[in-house]
Amino acid sequence: MRKTLSRRSTRPRRSDVVGLQERLAFRLLLVFLVPLTVILVLGVYAYRLSARVREVEVLERVSYVDRIYTDTKNVSWARREYEALATRFPRSQRIYVRLGALYHQDGQSAMAVEQLKRAIALKPDDWEAYSTLSYVELSQDHDAAAIAAGEIAIRYNQSDVQTYNNLAWLYATSSDERLRNAALAREYAQKAVGYTRCRQKDYLDTLANVYRASGHEDEAAILLGLHEATSAV
Repeated sequence: MRKTLSRRSTRPRRSDVVGLQERLAFRLLLVFLVPLTVILVLGVYAYRLSARVREVEVLERVSYVDRIYTDTKNVSWARREYEALATRFPRSQRIYVRLGALYHQDGQSAMAVEQLKRAIALKPDDWEAYSTLSYVELSQDHDAAAIAAGEIAIRYNQSDVQTYNNLAWLYATSSDERLRNAALAREYAQKAVGYTRCRQKDYLDTLANVYRASGHEDEAAILLGLHEATSAV
């Protein structure tokens, strides 16, 4: 009888020990997990802060180079500066967009296209890269490529008046008749003129040519008159 009582009396003690061990293990786990969580949070914050610092540094340098270029129009100098920036900040699509424009101005359109495609690879919804690419392709008489890039540009930025104007011109005057689209040419030209409140002479000229190409000579004449009035101001 005593043996039976003795065995039963040990069972609660063992369960108490197991419970104590579990509580200690849980507390030890918390002791290690809390610092680890803090380290992870701080690491994420530090990474984001570092990325933000790099972004600010890029913007400051880009602003500086753009300001000097605006004053001097020194394409070669600006291109070298952006090439150096691309080496330091290879993940900044903004730099490749600028490089693309500068290569084009320097007469190196193939390199311009390459840089712009790099920008697009880094940020597929970068309307400015597509807009610049459309302009470069247009200047090379690559009408289909210019239209393709331009349509993407205005999809991401419906206020891109320069691309509206370029597309209107292409749809109205392309040497490839398969690319012509009188309705889109008129729609885009009207948008370019409307968004700039009839103050941009080149856009008025484009719209006048669109009207003329579609046989609306009277409307073209009105636009040309407005063009001349704007030029006289």
